[in-house]
Amino acid sequence: MESPKEVEVELEEINTAEENKENKENKENKEIGETKEDGNIYSTLNQPSEAIYGMPSSTRSYTVNEDTPRKVRVYRIISLVLFAVCILLLIVILGLFVKLTGKQSCPTDTSLQECNLKKCQDIYQQSLFHESQCSCHHDCDKGWSKFENSCYFLSKERFSWHESRKDCQRRGGDLAMITNERLQRYLTTNGNMLYWIGLNQVSTNQWIWNNNTVLTVRYWGQMFSSGDCALLAANEEPERSWHQSICTLYLQYICQITRT
Repeated sequence: MESPKEVEVELEEINTAEENKENKENKENKEIGETKEDGNIYSTLNQPSEAIYGMPSSTRSYTVNEDTPRKVRVYRIISLVLFAVCILLLIVILGLFVKLTGKQSCPTDTSLQECNLKKCQDIYQQSLFHESQCSCHHDCDKGWSKFENSCYFLSKERFSWHESRKDCQRRGGDLAMITNERLQRYLTTNGNMLYWIGLNQVSTNQWIWNNNTVLTVRYWGQMFSSGDCALLAANEEPERSWHQSICTLYLQYICQITRT
């Protein structure tokens, strides 16, 4: 049987062990609290399995948004469509700019391919004879002017009617034949002198043109003189600017070359 002293020693050892255990637990709890205050949460893990960031990459699990690639493709398609629309609008704007700032060309006529001055001037609403306002293409030689499908040359030298015709033929044409009001107005307004035209009655008593066609449209003025050749008096009224004259009179002439 143990003595009271031995019992007392054992009790003291038990109390001491319990106090040491309690002190140890208090110390550990204190260290955990200090760790939380310092922000180092990983030191508070009780088991290594709780440290998920310390696990190998093969054991980690990730969440991937499967809609992201599809959205990227949609955004790319929308961007390409908007880019194409911008390019198209730029082309339209440039076309309108060129059309508004540039000269208008003569209208295309499938039945009449030459540049028609009257049609050009109808577009510009200008006087019939302001040819410079139209951007008509000229295929006449230097010194010649174009009207409808013919080229016209107003000479500065003076010859008789027959000499004038020979000089005009040497240039590749013949004295002008006026068969409509448009041409009559054009030649009367653009000249400033008296000009021989291709109208005569030398071999017959009837006025005929150089190509032997009978005169149908007439623009005679007052017939004060006699003669077998006809001249055009520029700057007179176009409706009455033709005059009869003797063929030996020295005058300037109007030569015509028709483009076919």
